[in-house]
Amino acid sequence: MGSTLVTDAKLQFVLENMAPCTLPAEAYGPQPIEWTSNRAAVWAWISWPHRAAERLPAWVMGANDRVVVVAWDTDRGERNTVVWRSAVTRRSK
Repeated sequence: MGSTLVTDAKLQFVLENMAPCTLPAEAYGPQPIEWTSNRAAVWAWISWPHRAAERLPAWVMGANDRVVVVAWDTDRGERNTVVWRSAVTRRSK
């Protein structure tokens, strides 16, 4: 039987792989999301359930008048979430 001991490495792995907070579909409003292949470079405030929000370089995958679907690269691959439109600003590449 394996150990139930939680090591610092195991804990760090779990924390690094926690999903960011995302807005529920009810927050999107009546306008549909307009998906884009022109991945505009933005700064996005990403909220996490286990740490403070952070401003990350990201790109837009889709948006409407209320929310923006953003994505960003991590050392484990691409992540994405839905944030309020006010949490996003344009940036130069």
